[in-house]
Amino acid sequence: MLGSGGHARVLQQTLRDVGFELHGYVAPRDVDSRLAPTDEGAEIEWLGYDANLLEFDREEHLLVNGIGSAGSLHFRKAVFEKFTEAGFNFLQIVADTAIVSDSANLLEGVQVLTGAIVGVDAFIDEDVIVNTGAIIEHDAVIGRSCHISVGAKLAGEVSVGQGSHIGIGATVIQGVQIGENCIIGAGAVVIRDVPDNHMAVGVPAQNRPIES
Repeated sequence: MLGSGGHARVLQQTLRDVGFELHGYVAPRDVDSRLAPTDEGAEIEWLGYDANLLEFDREEHLLVNGIGSAGSLHFRKAVFEKFTEAGFNFLQIVADTAIVSDSANLLEGVQVLTGAIVGVDAFIDEDVIVNTGAIIEHDAVIGRSCHISVGAKLAGEVSVGQGSHIGIGATVIQGVQIGENCIIGAGAVVIRDVPDNHMAVGVPAQNRPIES
């Protein structure tokens, strides 16, 4: 596991529910791990810093991206890219209570958490979080390293560009296109397209550029 905070803890529980146990985790040493002990009561082993992973066998170790998106998706995305370029693979995680259509296409490292729904012919690119209770409807296309937050609802044929964050409880109506590196505010109702590098907030949502 890369990381040991809140999102990592959620993933740890999801993995346990589907029969996986973590071998260990990497994180800065001054960050307290909140990962739960193993079923036998042993502490999850700290394996070093992120860079120490480069010493591990790529064939024998699958990685889990436990970095959340608090504040920014950029760090999570950078970690995923660094280790895929180094030859590692990331585990795809689907909670046992999630509903994923047989015709949906989920790529490497996608995480579909408790109670989430992914509809018919949806496409979910690498390293995407589909968080608790989120809904992605038919024919939606979600770009790499996006985060679809808790309870967000994306109607059919919505597209979301890579690196975008759909806030908690947001609603995106059918056919809307959201660009790359966008932020959709919590509770927003998006009824028109959102250009790259824009924020959309409110009901109905209004677009404005994200300040660099």
